[in-house]
Order: sequence, then C-alpha cells, then structure tokens
Amino acid sequence: MKQFFKSGFGTHILIFLFSLLILTRFSFDPDLGWHLATGTKFLLSGEIIRGDIFTWTMPGYEWGNRYFIYQILAAFLFNNLGYVMSTIIFGFLGGLAVLLMIPKKLDIPKMAAVFLGVGVAAVNLGFRPHTISFLMFAILLVLLSRKFFLGKVQAVFWFVFFALWANFHQAFFVGIFTFAVFVSLDFLWQVGKRTKLKQNIFFLERILCIVAAVFGGFLTPFHGRLWGSIVDDLFGGKTWTWIAEWQPIVIYLPWSLLYGVSGLVFVYILFKKFKEVEPVWLLLSAFIFMLPFLATNFVFFWAAIFIFIATRYLEVGVDLSGVSAKVPLIFSSAAAGVALVLGFFLGIFASVDLNNRLRQDGYPVAAVQFLKKEELGGRIFNSYGWGGYLDWQLPESRVFIDGRMTGWRKEDGGYILTDYVEILGENCDLARKYDIKLILMEKDFKNECFSDFSQVYQDSVAKILIKS
Repeated sequence: MKQFFKSGFGTHILIFLFSLLILTRFSFDPDLGWHLATGTKFLLSGEIIRGDIFTWTMPGYEWGNRYFIYQILAAFLFNNLGYVMSTIIFGFLGGLAVLLMIPKKLDIPKMAAVFLGVGVAAVNLGFRPHTISFLMFAILLVLLSRKFFLGKVQAVFWFVFFALWANFHQAFFVGIFTFAVFVSLDFLWQVGKRTKLKQNIFFLERILCIVAAVFGGFLTPFHGRLWGSIVDDLFGGKTWTWIAEWQPIVIYLPWSLLYGVSGLVFVYILFKKFKEVEPVWLLLSAFIFMLPFLATNFVFFWAAIFIFIATRYLEVGVDLSGVSAKVPLIFSSAAAGVALVLGFFLGIFASVDLNNRLRQDGYPVAAVQFLKKEELGGRIFNSYGWGGYLDWQLPESRVFIDGRMTGWRKEDGGYILTDYVEILGENCDLARKYDIKLILMEKDFKNECFSDFSQVYQDSVAKILIKS
C-alpha cells in the first residue's frame, strides 16, 4: 500500500475520488428546467429553438443559445439515466478536470491546495454547464503549459476546441480571452529574453491560432447572435445587482473564506517563486483571481488556475516524519473522507425521488400540481428562480421571466428583467400595463399592486393569486 501511494498513482486516485465527492452536487439548479425543456424538444423533433416559446412577455424573441450541445447532453442523460446518475456523471467530469491539471508528484501541502481549489470550485459546479467549462479550461491550461500553439496544425485544433466549447457554455469567451492573452504575453516574454531560435517565437503561427480560436467561437447554430446575447447579458439592466451568480464572491459564506485562503496561498507562491515562474502565468493568475470579485460566475476559472499553479510551485517546509505530526493528519483526513462519503450518499437518498429533491430545494411542486388539477395556467407572473422549472414542468403555460432573460431587450430598448424588478418594487402602472391575471410566487409574497387579487392556494413554499 505504501508503494502504491509512493508511486503517485494512489494519490491521484484519492484526489479524483475526493473531487468527485465534493463536486457531485445534488441540489437542483434553477436553470436546469429550461435546459431540459429545450434539449428534450430537440431530441424529440430535431428542432433548434431560435425564437422564444416559453414566455408570454417576449414570444418569438431570438436569443443566441450558448448551451446548445449541453442541453442535448443534459436531456439525454436525464431522460435515460435519471437525475441522480446524471449528477454523478457531472461530478465525474469535475473530478476528471482536477486529475488532468495535477502533476505526477504531489506532497502533502500540494494535495491540501488541490482540495482547497476543489472546495472553491464547488460553489458553482454541479449538474450545470459550468462543469463542462471547468473541464475545458483545465484542458486549455495543460495545453498552454506545453506551448501547444506553435504550429499551423495546432490552429485547426483550437478552431475545433473553441467551436465545441461555444456550443456547451458561454464561458468559452473567457477561454478565448485567456488563450489570446497567454499566447501574446508568451511571445513578448520570448522576445524580451531575446530568444533567437525561431521555434520559441513563431509569430505568424501564434496569430493564426488566435484567429482560429475566435472563429471557432462562431461555429454554432446561432453564429454572431450568440456573441450578441453574451454582450446583452453582461450589460443588461439589473444583471450585476439582482442575479445571484453575478454577485461578488465575497458575500457568499463559507465559499468566500475558501476563496480568500486560496488568494493568500497564491500571494505566498508569488513572493516565493517570482523568479522561477514565467511571468505570463503570474499575470494571468492575478487577473483571473480578480474576476470573482466582480461575479461568482468566474470562481471556477480561479479554482482551476489555482490548482494548476499551486501543484507546481507551492513549497512549504512541513516535517511530517514524526508520529505526532502524522496521527492528526491521518485522523483529520479520515474524518473529512467519512463526512464526504456520508454527504454523498445522503444526497443520493434525498434525490432518488426527484419531487422530494425539488421540494427540499424550494421549488413549488405542490403548487404546480394544483395548477394542473384545477386547469389553471396561461400567462403566469412567476418568481424569477422558478421560471426554468415552470418551462419544464408546466409547458402548457407561459412564464413572465426565466433564467435566460437577464439581457433580453424589449422593442422599446428596455430590459424585461428591469420591468420585472420594478413590478416587484410596486411600480403599479407597469404592472397594469402587463395585465397580469395569475401569480405564482413565494409564500411570503406581498405587493400592493395586486391587492385586488384573490389567493386560491398556499403551502409552505408558494402561493397562487388570481385577479378577482
């Protein structure tokens, strides 16, 4: 057994299993519903949905769907293997990403850094397209470290790589930015060192790879409209102030604490290894570290590059040869492992019955059943976080808003999300303009604009109001 772990193989298996347990997150993502609804429609009919079919506020709106292949994959897995197995498969992909990034030899401090990075990544991974991006970014970092951009053939690879990524998740644009910055800064670094060998510079080949990467990002069924939708979301009204995943990481505990500790470790590496690490890695890591201060959406990028840097350059003089040092380490590791295994199986137990999982995660399961039984539906003014769930579970009705619509602009140039937030803020003139007749909201929902509505249903999660 000692030789098994000494060889490094056992250590890598252990890291993979721990990462799998940490990154298999059974909570039902608010956006998963509309992903499943869209992917299932394609699997049944082959139809690529270009105009909106889920809302009554913006029917027909042409949105650049940057999750096309993810939605097909998610729907296929969900419909054939169920929610639990689908979630575990995505945990497996997260663990695989970690495994790809770590070198052959690891000591105890580097292993600790890996688990710290995985803990940071867990904040926005799970059965989500973010996990695919985590894997793609891990592959990107490994290939960048091997300077896989110094030839014309590599340009073809990067075109295909980013074309595939662009069809899975919008985070591909961060990947393209990272790739372009790294290739450019590495060129300047080689020139700065006055490298005379052509094979260390390859200016035209680098440019070709960058251009190929950018063009790959357009190879989707939605082409330029996909990029336009990303820009709309980034600059959409209320996106940065109202949507949870666009809030800064510092407001989320305990994730912000793990993030802060990882930042301290990076600063330690920066001072200790400043002369040994190629500056492009330090500059790129520092930039990516700042991104989660803007939005939690970027955390997994930092987690990936942190794991990559820390497992190569972190050196801490820790003496673990004595029994007094080994015993606490063994017991604490065993306790963490037992806790993760128990949490994993409890998650499975709570998710085998999907309705039970949905109720635990605060979705209006019983309220939707009531709407179906009483044949109520049509145009629903709904909670933003429930929009995707309703797209999936109540296809005969239409929602006011769902998770796709952060940057959707109306004909007058305003944002639908802005209107939604203003109605919640009791802008009654705007509420009357939309002529709302049916409301499905959280149980404590109160709004003077709907004082003339009658409550026809309420449970511990939701209430339903109908205009009298």
